Amino acid sequence: MKNRVRLRVMDVDGEKYLWSYNYDDMDFYNYPYSYYLFVPENNKKLKVRVYFTRYSPNMNIDAYSDEGTPCFYGEEKIILNLCRPFFARQILDYVFNNLCSKSDVGEINIKDGDNILYELGYRDFD
Repeated sequence: MKNRVRLRVMDVDGEKYLWSYNYDDMDFYNYPYSYYLFVPENNKKLKVRVYFTRYSPNMNIDAYSDEGTPCFYGEEKIILNLCRPFFARQILDYVFNNLCSKSDVGEINIKDGDNILYELGYRDFD
């Protein structure tokens, strides 16, 4: 499983979250399969994973590459790269505003990350 080895820190409205984007580039059976891991810094008893099965991760790119998957955001054609903090922030905001609370405990696995992308306005990314 590839990941960023360490969790990165993101500040969202004064709250800190740890996050990483992970995929297994050797798992051909489940490809494309990837997920975000989000952990509120002040509640490490909560681990939220958001899984994607239709978005194809770009296997050989770094976090800040301009490469990614072409898609539409509304009417605008963009490059979707879930390794980038911009996209992680959008998913994190959606998850903690609509699906769970940062005060929850345990492990939460959200299997419909692709639907979250659609809810956020992304289209034609597969």
